[in-house]
Amino acid sequence: MEALVVVDYLNDFAHPDGALTAGAPAQAIDGAILRAVRGFLAAGRPVIVVADAHAEDDPEFDLWPRHAVKGTWGAEAYGRTGEALRSELRGHSRLFRLEKTKYDAFYGTELERVLREAGVTDVYLAGINTSICVMATAQGAYFRGFRVHVLRDAVADLSPEAHRFALAHMAGIHKAALITVDEVLTALDPGRPGRPAAGEAATAGGAEA
Repeated sequence: MEALVVVDYLNDFAHPDGALTAGAPAQAIDGAILRAVRGFLAAGRPVIVVADAHAEDDPEFDLWPRHAVKGTWGAEAYGRTGEALRSELRGHSRLFRLEKTKYDAFYGTELERVLREAGVTDVYLAGINTSICVMATAQGAYFRGFRVHVLRDAVADLSPEAHRFALAHMAGIHKAALITVDEVLTALDPGRPGRPAAGEAATAGGAEA
């Protein structure tokens, strides 16, 4: 069973006025993330949206500017993806929302339980930042025995160099398959002739920007 995990696609990380915005690269993946969310749900696969939700005095603010404080605009999902999550997709039985306070979406959250209860074996990652929370979550998934896939056209970073490094690191160290949104949605389409098995749907690719 495949599941999509969307990490930190929030106003503070993507909007031009966000406190820690990744700028144009983050804004450019809005459509890809939304297609992935809709496609996974249409195929009956779980989608877990995991988002930073910090307290006002979170120690992380000693390292980073104040961001994604729980209950603020900055902690809301960004763009058309955010609008869809708050409207048409709200209440979908396969859509889960979790809050986190650390880079790794597994740390201190119910993510592993949600995935195990759904029978998930393959985790597909999208979101921000490739080299920080996405990569930390890939490591968390790998350590827990999940097969890791990264939607390379649905992740973005503050730094192009860090983005490329993170993709290469996840592919090499966490054995992550780098795949596009179109490729995974084609593989998930139950009407597609010769549909491959879950383990064959994504093959490891190069670390593309």
